[in-house]
Amino acid sequence: MKIDKLAEFLKKEKVPAYRLKQIKEAYFKQNLGSFNDISSLPLSLREKLTKNFSWLNIKPEKTLGSKKEGAVKAALTLEDGLKIESVLMFYRNWNTACLSVMVGCPLGCEFCATGQMGFKRNLTDYEITDQIVFWNRFLNEKGGRVGKVVFMGMGEPFLNWENTFQAIKTINSKDGLNIGQRNITVSTAGIPGKIKEFADLETQINLAISLHSPFQEKREEIMPSAKKNTLGELMASAEYYVKKTNRKLFFEYALIKNINDRKEDALEIAKLFRNKLFHLNLINLNPTGSKHYAALPKNIAEFTKILDQKYIPYTIRRSVGASIQAACGQLAAK
Repeated sequence: MKIDKLAEFLKKEKVPAYRLKQIKEAYFKQNLGSFNDISSLPLSLREKLTKNFSWLNIKPEKTLGSKKEGAVKAALTLEDGLKIESVLMFYRNWNTACLSVMVGCPLGCEFCATGQMGFKRNLTDYEITDQIVFWNRFLNEKGGRVGKVVFMGMGEPFLNWENTFQAIKTINSKDGLNIGQRNITVSTAGIPGKIKEFADLETQINLAISLHSPFQEKREEIMPSAKKNTLGELMASAEYYVKKTNRKLFFEYALIKNINDRKEDALEIAKLFRNKLFHLNLINLNPTGSKHYAALPKNIAEFTKILDQKYIPYTIRRSVGASIQAACGQLAAK
């Protein structure tokens, strides 16, 4: 919903200010489906709002998956006809929404389906928040709500930061979706200047950086944006973030056969991470139709053995939603 435009409309129509609060409550908290469902509003106002505003600015076309599979993926159509995908992931004690911030992505990472579809446009802040409102309505029948948010869907958040950060403010606001900052994670392919700017905000929002190789040449090979954003600059910005915020910094690492799953890769990571507040999240590459393949189990075992020997903190992440093309790197709005 275009809350800012709605507020302007209500002010122009000289509608009492408390009506906006009622609408926000219905939209963000009560999971209602239309203006007509807000029985506390006068009928004439409900009719005006229905005529002038969309309740959701995204239209669900289809959903795939189930709680049993661990994830549900939604294909969503925007008002201009372009499409995005958004994912809901189920965990024992919470539900996580994986949000998109762009239609496509300009970074072109070789192993990512979104990167291979090219870039169409940025999403607006309300197209981002609408994804959570959609998922809350989806969960409403089961009595659940989205409890955590990760910006790990389609697009690079720091290249659409104005809209992404405005969406985060709404997500975090008590008048909005009321999700705490510590339950929000922003993921970036690694834009050093933006990482430093993010650190200067001094929020409690989690940050995850896509590393995928500890060597500059290999990063350039699989992540074209690394040619501009070098590994040296990236790690310097990472150290700046930790020093500024005193918060743990997460690095995402998709294990790719014969690319970044070697002993020398693990040893180099150990050098980069030594005595720093860094945490490595490992996930075996999901199939995306690219020329790259997942690492072999024996290579993963050797890789993690070195990390253990070097006392590098890491987590092997469980792949969720691969069967419905909803896992990390698989979103492509097909």
